[in-house]
Amino acid sequence: MQRFQFRLERVLGWRRKKCQMEENRLAVCHGLVHATERQIEHLRAERASIDQELLERSAIPAADFRDLGYYRMGASQAAAELTNELQQRVVSASEQRARVQRAQQGVKLLEKMRERRLEEHTSLAGRELEQVAAEAYLSRWSQVYRAD
Repeated sequence: MQRFQFRLERVLGWRRKKCQMEENRLAVCHGLVHATERQIEHLRAERASIDQELLERSAIPAADFRDLGYYRMGASQAAAELTNELQQRVVSASEQRARVQRAQQGVKLLEKMRERRLEEHTSLAGRELEQVAAEAYLSRWSQVYRAD
């Protein structure tokens, strides 16, 4: 009996590598989403800290109010940009997740084909072994009857 060999083994290996690459890209996308979320949180915390610091003062000069207004305008613009960037990165991560799922499905399909072929091969080998055993048994019995 020949040893089992899946003809699409190289394709399966290639698909596994492609799937791994897609999963790595997804991890990068998730990292970018989390980094943007951390930037937004940092901006919010900074804004709250500045507001708290200003409220704790007993006297607030007019220039500080003016500077606070400029800061808030800049912070609002930065927050809007970060929010837009976060939305884009979430969409990108979602698209990448879909690519990963398609790649995983391709790998699973080939693995199922491989398992099915291996089962067929094992079954055929078992039948062949049974046939050889039956022939050996009959051959032995025919020798016993000829000797009588």
